[in-house]
Amino acid sequence: MANVVLHQWEISPFCRKVRKALRLKGVPYRSVDYNGVRAPQSARLAASRKLPVLDWDGQRVADSSLICEFLDAQVPAPPLYPTDRRDAALARLLEDWADESLYYFEMHFRAAYPSAAAKATELLCAGRPSWERHVVGPLFKRGLNRRLKAHGFDGWSNDQIERWFFGHLDDVDAWLEDRQWLVGDTQSIADLAVSAQLEEMLRTSTLAERMLERPSMAAWLKRNVLD
Repeated sequence: MANVVLHQWEISPFCRKVRKALRLKGVPYRSVDYNGVRAPQSARLAASRKLPVLDWDGQRVADSSLICEFLDAQVPAPPLYPTDRRDAALARLLEDWADESLYYFEMHFRAAYPSAAAKATELLCAGRPSWERHVVGPLFKRGLNRRLKAHGFDGWSNDQIERWFFGHLDDVDAWLEDRQWLVGDTQSIADLAVSAQLEEMLRTSTLAERMLERPSMAAWLKRNVLD
């Protein structure tokens, strides 16, 4: 069996997506966390300067989507991407929607709601000296706000952003009304990517109870627990 190491921020939904993929495929791995003031060290791992990064027997892969494609090539079963061409296309579109849209809602909820920011900071500093929270917390929130502004979230009220977000969840719930999985008849990258984002919101957001009011989506989230 390959020697597999996942370099991660445990709180990252993209790292969660990769953990889900590794566990779905039954790949043993160990993780290295870059919590607290260790975070800058992660920038040395890949040109992207981002996590997750996967080491597989000395081969290094960065970016959660590229890592999942790599895992499918190394361990074909069970597949992360449907064999049907149209289903595979939809699965990739949903993965991209989760990575590039849902992620920014998650960031907003952590930046705009003090209790969520406090929980996120605590998780980011897990296993580190308590004083690091006072350093990491302001830097974390400043980084979130900078990315949210660049993505166009700046200037919208919390009420408006919540309406958009819950509208998305209503659509997901409607889609899952008579389905086990988002695409096809088996769990795929679409399920892993979307559930990874939502699970991280459920972990820190004050909106968790409202999110779970959607029965079809709530049942689907339970089926996706691999973490």
